Amino acid sequence: MPELDVIFAPALAPDDLIGLELHFLDAIATRQTPPVLLIYASPGRSISIGRYHLFCGAPERDGINVIRRLTGGRVVGAGIGWLGLALIAPTRTALLTEDPAPVKKVKKLQPEQVMNRYARGILTGMRALGIDCFYPGRDAITFQQREIAMCTFETDASGAMLFEAAIAHNRGMEELVHDLERIDPDGALSCRMYDAASATKVVRELARDVSFDALAAAIASGYRSSLGQTRRRELTAIESAQAQHRGDALANSNWLHRPVAGPSLKLRNQIASQLGAIEAAVALKADGTIEAARLSGDFIANSPAIAELESELRGRPLDLASVSHAVAKTFGDNENNNSNFFLGAGELSNLVRLIAGVN
Repeated sequence: MPELDVIFAPALAPDDLIGLELHFLDAIATRQTPPVLLIYASPGRSISIGRYHLFCGAPERDGINVIRRLTGGRVVGAGIGWLGLALIAPTRTALLTEDPAPVKKVKKLQPEQVMNRYARGILTGMRALGIDCFYPGRDAITFQQREIAMCTFETDASGAMLFEAAIAHNRGMEELVHDLERIDPDGALSCRMYDAASATKVVRELARDVSFDALAAAIASGYRSSLGQTRRRELTAIESAQAQHRGDALANSNWLHRPVAGPSLKLRNQIASQLGAIEAAVALKADGTIEAARLSGDFIANSPAIAELESELRGRPLDLASVSHAVAKTFGDNENNNSNFFLGAGELSNLVRLIAGVN
């Protein structure tokens, strides 16, 4: 099993974070760098939107910044008061040991099980601090049924995995709701209402302050217990330079607003999902076939699969049979080929009906 490098970055700029993740995905996929566990905090007060959220607003308002992750999932807090975690490995199972039972080998690990396995280091670390957290499923980590962290993951075209988590250190989802009202007054970004009964944070449960170093060390120790050998190190000069270079390039490409661009997608359908809401938008050609399609909202999926599905839909009639064939071709047969995944819609038939416009 590969050794895991652990890096603490207590003041990592958001653009540099995205650039660093992109660099690590490439370097780790080609085995130039061992798998990395990056535990970080970022300056400023921010909202982190998922890869598939639509956002047309200003990147900053009232001192609150909006950043876009490489991973999908819900809107979460970022910046001051949040501890971030990024675990990058060459494959989804590269850091996992096989179950001794032949029928449960890691190669059969299903997409919905990935977060369960990689969230265990967080659970172990938090429990060592005195917070008996659980991962009940989907994307949330809870303490006494109150959300204290959320996780998500992505796999790129090479198969390299990025698992991310946002841990409410001394700010939580209660504060996020108010920040979201200020940065997105029109309500384009969906988020459930949180209060002290549904969300919490580390300092509240411990009734004391906890430093970044103490919390990061506990989480790192939790991953050492769950994944095995780790090695603490600093970012190299090359990694820091790549973080800035690639982060700047992505920002200059209008990454924050990118999913909004493209043909005019006039046919829209939305469903309530397991994580919030998912929208499908479609543009049709004069002959009634699909010219372009776009999925957006609160779901977790590997980005190559979303691009593949949108490509598969082009040129097909907008009906249940055609859409079902495209969805099955992209996401079906996970038992034997589980590289693509779509989490948040429940059964794939729900995704088919969403795209086809059948509620």
